[in-house]
Amino acid sequence: MWDQQQSGGLSGHLVEVIERSQRALEHVTDALCGSGPSATSALPDAEKALYALRQAIDDQALAIAETRGASPAAAVRTVVAAAQVNADAKCVEGLARRLAEIAGSRAARPAIPADVQAVVHHMGRVCVDTMATAGNAGRSPRADTQARIAAADVEVRGLRQRLYHLLLHGPAPVDADAALDASLACRYYAHCIELASSMARHAMLGAHSGQTGQ
Repeated sequence: MWDQQQSGGLSGHLVEVIERSQRALEHVTDALCGSGPSATSALPDAEKALYALRQAIDDQALAIAETRGASPAAAVRTVVAAAQVNADAKCVEGLARRLAEIAGSRAARPAIPADVQAVVHHMGRVCVDTMATAGNAGRSPRADTQARIAAADVEVRGLRQRLYHLLLHGPAPVDADAALDASLACRYYAHCIELASSMARHAMLGAHSGQTGQ
């Protein structure tokens, strides 16, 4: 039988999945955009964080599967929110792994120009911050969550325009490999931000369900 403890468990795991997504993106961004010893250590940390994220996704998938045939109509919000966040997190994991692959291969390729790297780093920070907004939405929804998500979306569009301007019309030619890595990294970050926005909306749905069920 479904009970309030099960509902709280799904909601709690939902937030954990988002938080692990945020940590993975933080470490990946440090590996991709950092310099010196900190960047070197960031890649193994990113791999550990990605492994932890995969574990959280798998645990939540199992918990969701166990609700089939056992959850009442009142639990629909919680189950749907958990399922959607888990699906989004699985996509985030895949994108973060691609970012980690770029970070791991950068040493053997021409350096990304500093002004281009700054845009990539800024995009990474917006991504991490948006994921933090999603986690906060699952713990204690704020009235300005939607506004924060909208602001991140506007900022991302501006950063992408800035990136393409630098790559195509910048003061100096950019190596093709460096341009490819930078453009792919920004596209992956932009997709992660879209997913974080979706996670925030569904986290609010799950949080509201938990509050109404108490």
